[in-house]
Amino acid sequence: MSIRGFHALWIRLQIEDRRFIRIPFPIPIYIFEELLDCFLDILVIACIFVPKAPQPNATSRISVHLVKELVADVITLLGSLNIDEGYDLIDVATDKAKVLIRVR
Repeated sequence: MSIRGFHALWIRLQIEDRRFIRIPFPIPIYIFEELLDCFLDILVIACIFVPKAPQPNATSRISVHLVKELVADVITLLGSLNIDEGYDLIDVATDKAKVLIRVR
């Protein structure tokens, strides 16, 4: 964690010469990481009772096991974002849209 405080995500979105939309992420990254870790524990318990292969006639192919793996990957990503210096995670500009996601 940073000595200057906590890190938060800042998202800026501009679409076709309109004003920027700024969305501050209201939860510090390390708290969000802990919440996802608790959710991962619940998913691990749920995976005990749910079959690994999805039902062939199911409308959705997303299973609890897949969500568990996705949450584990997001936790790994958030752990790598929680470094001492701020940086731009995404900075993409096209002729009609601009997206900036900054970690501070």
